[in-house]
Amino acid sequence: MDEFYYSVNIDADRKLCLAPLTERRLAMAGQEIIDATGYFLYEQHGEGEFARVEILAHVMTDEAVGRLRSQFNMA
Repeated sequence: MDEFYYSVNIDADRKLCLAPLTERRLAMAGQEIIDATGYFLYEQHGEGEFARVEILAHVMTDEAVGRLRSQFNMA
C-alpha cells in the first residue's frame, strides 16, 4: 500500500481522516493498537499538541481505502 493521507472537515474543530497512523497520532489516541500497519479511519479533534485522536476503524485493503475515501468525499 502506498501511503496517502485523506481528510474531510466535519466542523470547525474536527476532521475525519483516513491515513496510516504515525507514532504521534497513536500517542494522541491513547488507545492500544496491536497492529498499526495499513490505514486507519479516525476523527481528530483540534490541532497541534493539544489535538485528540479517536480511532474508529482499521482499514486493511486498498479497495476499502478507496471506497471509504469516496463515500466520505475525502480529498
